[in-house]
Amino acid sequence: MEISFINDEYSSHLEDSLHFAQKNNLRYIELRNVNSRNICDFSLAEAADMAHKIQSSGILVSSIASPFLNWATDKTDFNICGQKVADEAAYFTQLMDLADIFGAPNINIYSYLKNDTISMEELGKKLDIYSQMALERGISLLLENDAKCNISTINSMHQLLELYGFSNIFPLLNLGNTIAMADDFKPQDLQDIINKCQYFHLKDYDAELKRNVVIGEGNIDYEDILQDKLNDTDVVLSLDTATGYPEDLQMSLNMVQAWE
Repeated sequence: MEISFINDEYSSHLEDSLHFAQKNNLRYIELRNVNSRNICDFSLAEAADMAHKIQSSGILVSSIASPFLNWATDKTDFNICGQKVADEAAYFTQLMDLADIFGAPNINIYSYLKNDTISMEELGKKLDIYSQMALERGISLLLENDAKCNISTINSMHQLLELYGFSNIFPLLNLGNTIAMADDFKPQDLQDIINKCQYFHLKDYDAELKRNVVIGEGNIDYEDILQDKLNDTDVVLSLDTATGYPEDLQMSLNMVQAWE
């Protein structure tokens, strides 16, 4: 396994996050917000400057933590890379350009804000459009379960993947989100999802305190759940502590490194 982390979980300042990675002998970083701006808000020229800094530090970008499809299906105004774009597909094209600049093999995506009028089949057809676009560029898409979106639970992720055998859309499993929603999933469905995952967001949750906590201090026994993945060199475990304290990221990292 490889360990990554969402850069702003430690610091919104890129240099600080790169130093954290180097200090802890990490090879990867996942890009989300830099200087309080989402990575997708930077122009391609600004992104190229950042990419040079990252490459010079010896760090690789594991994924672009984009907000793609974390909006309503009828959204019509799109801005990316410092400019307005014509439509959702144009936004996605620019997003793939960003991934190319950073040398990122993955882009995180969502599944539109919850809408009872969209069926799983319709959602799958929409996602398939972007799957095909990304396939032409050799990019994989990581679909995260999020409470605000149509794919929020293990059950909904399982349904979608059963209907559509996407070749380059993989589940980005966030069990912290799952536990927070008190998701009533079947153990076999969870195992099926885990078998399809090559990238995880690690977030722990304390159901009694109702808040995110340091990995190992909540209700999720990641070491047990992921035991079959820990020796897989293609698996990426990306830390998404979501506690608001950079020291918690260090404690979570120490816990995960002890699994190796």
